[in-house]
Amino acid sequence: MNTKILTKIPAMVLANVLLLALLPKPVLAQLPLTLEEAIEKAKTQNQTVAASKQQEAASAAEYQDAKNAILPQWSFGAEYDRFSKLTLFESGLSDAHSHTRRPSPNGVNAGTRAEFTLYSGGRQRTFIEEAGIRTKIEKINTADLQGNVALQTVVQYMEMVRLGKLDSLIGEQIKRAEIRLKNITSLYENQRVTKTDLLRAQVILSANKLNMEQASNDLTIANHRLNVLLNLPDSTRILTRNPGQMPAGNAYATEDMLHQPNNSYLLRRFGENIRLQESRIRLIKSSYLPTVQLVGAYGLNYPNTLFFPPVAQWYSVGFVGIKTGIHLSAFYHSKQKMTAARARLAGMYLQQQAVSDQVGTEISSAQIKYHESLSRIRVAEESIEQTRTNLRITNTKYLNQSALLTDLLDADNLFLESNYNLVRAQADERIFYYKLLYAQGQL
Repeated sequence: MNTKILTKIPAMVLANVLLLALLPKPVLAQLPLTLEEAIEKAKTQNQTVAASKQQEAASAAEYQDAKNAILPQWSFGAEYDRFSKLTLFESGLSDAHSHTRRPSPNGVNAGTRAEFTLYSGGRQRTFIEEAGIRTKIEKINTADLQGNVALQTVVQYMEMVRLGKLDSLIGEQIKRAEIRLKNITSLYENQRVTKTDLLRAQVILSANKLNMEQASNDLTIANHRLNVLLNLPDSTRILTRNPGQMPAGNAYATEDMLHQPNNSYLLRRFGENIRLQESRIRLIKSSYLPTVQLVGAYGLNYPNTLFFPPVAQWYSVGFVGIKTGIHLSAFYHSKQKMTAARARLAGMYLQQQAVSDQVGTEISSAQIKYHESLSRIRVAEESIEQTRTNLRITNTKYLNQSALLTDLLDADNLFLESNYNLVRAQADERIFYYKLLYAQGQL
């Protein structure tokens, strides 16, 4: 019996292996994206941005609720009562006797009441203004978050571009290393080079392959981070565009941007917070002023208790009047509140200048680094041809045994570095360009 089981196990294992081999393998969905398309997707699909838009919608609803507060307060109520017999005590708690409530044990009240504020010292207007300012702050927060997510998207997108180009450059370097190893092997067999050169060429080839694996892994990680920013499935493989195919970013990178820092998200938000503090000061001032309301009510009641003795009959009555009042305690309760509010406002005005200087510094720094990246692109483009020529000459010299292997490897690394410097400078140009836009509040 055991023998039969043992003979069946390999067949079952083989069947499972074949089944797994025939199952369709998961395929990564490829999504070609330009940088501009990635930015647009980040602004519309990012989960953090979506959450901020919900906060903005809630703030807009609260603003509408504050505006609705000026409408009359209207209420309706109805009440029915059934009274027990009235127990009267004479001579202390003794000699008790009961009587039915006159004129009836039943009581009914139904009516409506309305109040409309004619004047409140500007409190209602201030509440509406504060709600409107908070709505604007939420809009600025959403726009700021969209700009920040867009900037992160640019950084990750250009990181993918940089790593993708690095992977390609290392792949080309591996091909050169393989050809070089083949040539060195031939030279070694002909006893024209030492075994040291052969071993070193083998080590360099292995190191290049390891570098390519690292670049490929880093590219996968950058792709995953970009998927998170764009709220895409993890299986999505984003295909980026070459930096050389992107339009130049000179449209906004002008000297005039240095003198226009007032559109930055930070300053706009700070300005609205100052307005909010000024509104709070006006609210404190309004506590010294009286409130005037128009009041009206109308009701149906039973029994009639307006006359004496009460009459068992239905009656209806209404009234219209003016209601006014003032909080006398506000004259001493609000004094320190006003002092604190004015001190905070003065501090915010001082801080506003510091924030303005900070924004100006960020814009100036981004512009300087942007122009620096443009210079690096020009230098890198010139050095590529120079290092290519140097590599070709050094390779010829080595094959003719007039140059060392070290010189050839240095020339190869220099050629790789010059190509990589170009794509890195192009990536930096995009990143600093969009940093400039974000600091200016235009992203």
